[in-house]
Amino acid sequence: MIDIDYERSLEEQLPLNKTVFRSKDGVRCTRTVNGKERTKINGKLQRMNGDVAGFKGVLKLWWNGKWHEVPSMAAFHEWTMDSVCPTPDGDVVEPDHEDSWLRLAGLV
Repeated sequence: MIDIDYERSLEEQLPLNKTVFRSKDGVRCTRTVNGKERTKINGKLQRMNGDVAGFKGVLKLWWNGKWHEVPSMAAFHEWTMDSVCPTPDGDVVEPDHEDSWLRLAGLV
């Protein structure tokens, strides 16, 4: 028997809250990301690791100078049960490592 919820979760991204978004006044961002204050340079808030934005309906997370597509709910579920978790660039680290997907998504 096929578990429809599991099959759906293979396709659906983890629904993270956006921290960067477009408004009628331009691009806006939250003041914090995962509990850390956003840096200001010349009075402007800067993009930082862990920022989340939507691109044509696809959530992406900013990490080390690149946007990375947010993995599926099934992937996050697997990582919560495992003793290791990948980083956006594919390194394997402990789940509570600052660069793990679980930490960047604010789940650890």
